[in-house]
Amino acid sequence: MVLQLHLKPTGRPEHVQASIGLYFASGPPALTPAMLRLGKQNIDIAAGQSGYAIADSYVLPVDVDVHAVQPHAHYRAKEIKGFATLPDGSTRWLIYIRNWDFDWQDTYRYAKPFRLPKGTTLRMEYTYDNSEANRRNPQRPPQRVRWGQNSLDEMGDLWIQVVPRSAHDLDVLLAEFRQKVFREDLVGYETDLERTPDDVSLHDDAAMLYLAVGRADRAVDHFSESLRLTPGSAAAHFNLGTALVAAGRSDEGIVQFRRALAIKPDYAPALNNLGSMLVASGRFEEAVQQYRRALEIDPANVDVLSNLGNALTRLNRLDDALDVLRRALAIDRDYPDAHYNMAHALAAKGDAAQAIDHYRRAVALRPDWPQVRAEFESFRAAHPVLLAAP
Repeated sequence: MVLQLHLKPTGRPEHVQASIGLYFASGPPALTPAMLRLGKQNIDIAAGQSGYAIADSYVLPVDVDVHAVQPHAHYRAKEIKGFATLPDGSTRWLIYIRNWDFDWQDTYRYAKPFRLPKGTTLRMEYTYDNSEANRRNPQRPPQRVRWGQNSLDEMGDLWIQVVPRSAHDLDVLLAEFRQKVFREDLVGYETDLERTPDDVSLHDDAAMLYLAVGRADRAVDHFSESLRLTPGSAAAHFNLGTALVAAGRSDEGIVQFRRALAIKPDYAPALNNLGSMLVASGRFEEAVQQYRRALEIDPANVDVLSNLGNALTRLNRLDDALDVLRRALAIDRDYPDAHYNMAHALAAKGDAAQAIDHYRRAVALRPDWPQVRAEFESFRAAHPVLLAAP
């Protein structure tokens, strides 16, 4: 849990004693909301500039009920607009603040939630005044201001709290919107790194987001910079290795995992990843050795157990594989990779009925896993006697 405070200096020592209140309900929540954030992180306002504007929009992929809205900006914002354009062309205001005051921002909850249908465009438009005429401008004379977390920087976000109509719709919305947020956050990270290029944590965070949006090449760039700044860090070598593998540079990734282990021999994640690379290159016996070393360090690691079961299956040591995979599922019965690898081992053992059952569980736990679904359908088609099994 992180508590963020905006504090303004008074010129003398001040005592700050923040507190958080937690209120517990008698049962689980009836509704599960999603927070949608519109905004821009490339804000760059010249000294003295008035009428600077930003805008962002998003088209809803599902029906939602809107419960609340929270605009956020700093001292130079003047006009805040948030509205929705429905598929029929009509417009509904979400919020309109004509004279923004940073010190009076709040979350606004609607007296009665209202529905917005799939295909509605959510839009925000913010206007800023970085001139002397803005009495709230904290810098006099005005100076160039860019996006940033500090109060003297600027921001422009509109948070919209919505509740989709079903759990499936919530998953669809979050999966799609997450990519939009990641892409905009990357703009902010790159902006911050222009100011503080030697900030390792910023490079690491940017790299992780690049991996999340499928830009492994840029992740390699940032993790390489982190390694340059912290050359003795096992984690830095491990992170770079992970990005190199994602970028299709597996041989270089293996080198980085080995370097991480040279620094920290008991680094279980590096042993696990190295094992996976060895499996991919057909070196199953070496992979088994790495996985077993990882389990000596972390015996309850279900990912390692699942991977070890897969390697043992590749070596046709099926009884050993099944024992290991049962251990994994005893720890986490809802681990989809373990069910998938268990299906492989059982199929190799000739137990098609049990294999189908574990394929089915893997697909149910990971419905967005097309490879497994395709394998499942192919395997079921090859065993028609079992098609009617419950």
